[in-house]
Amino acid sequence: MRKSELMTLWNVESWYEEPYGVYFVSRRLGTNCLENEAQAFQKINISCTSYTEAEVLSLPMWKQLYVQLDELDQLAQELIQKEIPQEESVVLTLTDIMLDKSGCYDAFALGYDIGESPAGHLYVLVSFDENFTVQQDVIYETL
Repeated sequence: MRKSELMTLWNVESWYEEPYGVYFVSRRLGTNCLENEAQAFQKINISCTSYTEAEVLSLPMWKQLYVQLDELDQLAQELIQKEIPQEESVVLTLTDIMLDKSGCYDAFALGYDIGESPAGHLYVLVSFDENFTVQQDVIYETL
């Protein structure tokens, strides 16, 4: 895939190539109906750690991930909600898609910023394999 194709597909707002990876911000039309059109766009940070630009552009998953993202987001949110105590109300918004050559997220992970918790600022990840199947339980990280 050419860079211009990827940037158009994902409506890329910004693109950074650094020595430790490629990072870009996508603007997607959110699924919520909002009064202000500007608020309807959701920013998603996409990080490809340890990848070069050429490697990012050669990944075959970009079109399929874009098409299936809402479905994968819903699945990830359902898994996260099962882990959260019923008395706690948490609004989940997809904030990140992470790829890492080390394989720590398998093929990729969807990330959600939960906010403050008794343990600190809580961030939740759900990882998927190259077949877009959930690979492990929900991963909690505190910042």
